[in-house]
Amino acid sequence: MREYRTILVPFDFSAHARAALSEATNLAKRLGAGLCLIHVIQPPTYAYGYGASPDAHPFDLNEIHGRAAQMLNEVADAIPDAPDRVDRQVLEDGSIANAIQQAAREHKADMIVMGTHGRTGIAHVFLGSVAERTLRDAPCPVLTVQAPEEDD
Repeated sequence: MREYRTILVPFDFSAHARAALSEATNLAKRLGAGLCLIHVIQPPTYAYGYGASPDAHPFDLNEIHGRAAQMLNEVADAIPDAPDRVDRQVLEDGSIANAIQQAAREHKADMIVMGTHGRTGIAHVFLGSVAERTLRDAPCPVLTVQAPEEDD
């Protein structure tokens, strides 16, 4: 049987990511594994949504990175019954899927647990699927989790 020591959780602050984190936390507790939360900043849209101050240049990467790290730390610190090890990392990459795959390799992740919106049809064609692109070349198993509909 495969040994699970590290579960990587890509976290974009969505309801789907929260559902994936909950699932990953439950798995980590049962398997005795640690968690590694990552968040990927994707230029050029990284300036929006992180609460950057109005005085900051819209693309002040240091401020954006710092705010994202602070938010990720708040999420990690609030995990109920968290495993003993919860690592956190903010990455910058043009491809979220590639960043997730690389982080899985660097952290020697035994599993990736990530949220997915479950889009189909035309929405999937135009928006793509980070989860689908991740699992194509992931170095370990990938579990995708959707949030309950009422959380969307």
